[in-house]
Amino acid sequence: MSEVVEFTLRVKPGHYDQVVELYSDFAHDYMAINPTLKTVLIVGDAGAGTVRGIGVYDTAADAAAVNSDAIFANFNDAVAPLITGSPERVLLDLLHAWSR
Repeated sequence: MSEVVEFTLRVKPGHYDQVVELYSDFAHDYMAINPTLKTVLIVGDAGAGTVRGIGVYDTAADAAAVNSDAIFANFNDAVAPLITGSPERVLLDLLHAWSR
């Protein structure tokens, strides 16, 4: 079963655009090197200071493997001074998906 990862960042005031750019660059680059990552959405709310990535992986094991990738560690290091608290990571089973 496909696995969905939600990875949410709470952005410090004044750093929203910078975090969006870092997150978008990371997602683009990671999708290019990881064939198990099928879909990525980066969404946000500037007023609330929230940036969230939603990725769909082939399996739960594929989603979990991201934690040991150097590119993910580098991304986390880059955003750490720009966010409040720790990122929130949630794993979910993909039950249904529709798109046009």
